[in-house]
Amino acid sequence: MNKIINHWYDERFQDASSIGYRIIEHLHHSVSPFQTVDVYGTSDFGNMLALDGCIMLTEAHEFLYHEMLVHIPMLSHPNPQRILIIGGGDGGTAREVLLHNTVQQVDMVEIDEEVVKVSRQFLPGLSCKLDNPKVKLIIQDAVEFVKGLREVYDVVLVDSTDPIGPGEGLFSSAFYQDVLRSLNPGGIVVVQSESPFGIKGEVAAIQKKMRAIFPLVKLYWGPIPCYPHGTWSFTYCSKSGEEPIIRRPQAAATIELTAKYYNRQMHQAAFVLPNFMKQF
Repeated sequence: MNKIINHWYDERFQDASSIGYRIIEHLHHSVSPFQTVDVYGTSDFGNMLALDGCIMLTEAHEFLYHEMLVHIPMLSHPNPQRILIIGGGDGGTAREVLLHNTVQQVDMVEIDEEVVKVSRQFLPGLSCKLDNPKVKLIIQDAVEFVKGLREVYDVVLVDSTDPIGPGEGLFSSAFYQDVLRSLNPGGIVVVQSESPFGIKGEVAAIQKKMRAIFPLVKLYWGPIPCYPHGTWSFTYCSKSGEEPIIRRPQAAATIELTAKYYNRQMHQAAFVLPNFMKQF
């Protein structure tokens, strides 16, 4: 149960731990056909987006998630031109994708238009590129969208919520079989794959599922303070079986100039797993 007590927003996980932010103002509340959407102004971390009571991002911390989700697969591809973003209604993923000058088209498939609307109003630093002419916003269930696609995209970024509610179908084997078919021969997909300290067996189950579908699957990780347990994982999947190494070094150097977290050393280091994560 998540509560605001004495101006503190308290999100609890599995009745075992919690994270809290001091709230200045409740800026927005709405109920879409899929979920509740709330925006809070925090004392020190900018605006905070919560869906169904779960913190999705704070303006202060969002760069950690978006840079790690986007730049590792984008720079591991030799020429990423056509990109599919699944979810990502806040716009942060699209913003980072468009830093790559090879990109010609970004299809962003978001199931909940309300998230996009609210982000445009309260999270302008994230949603600032949603009107870019390269971005095509598609309000649709991504599970249905990818069915029947054949060799369309170079990179697919699955910026989804947890595997419950609207995001549940985005963690199924059938969905990732369709994603595999939607990739060009050298295509890459990255999915956020939950906290290694979260529900027991969840990260391992995602790895097992992906390994049954893709020729190469690699787990990587990073810190995200506003997510459960402060540590998050991502799963890199390659259709060709090629390793996640930097294939556009000059582009990586350019990205590094303005990135807050990503750099070329971090690209390599993110795949170095501590012993407890190697078992996944």
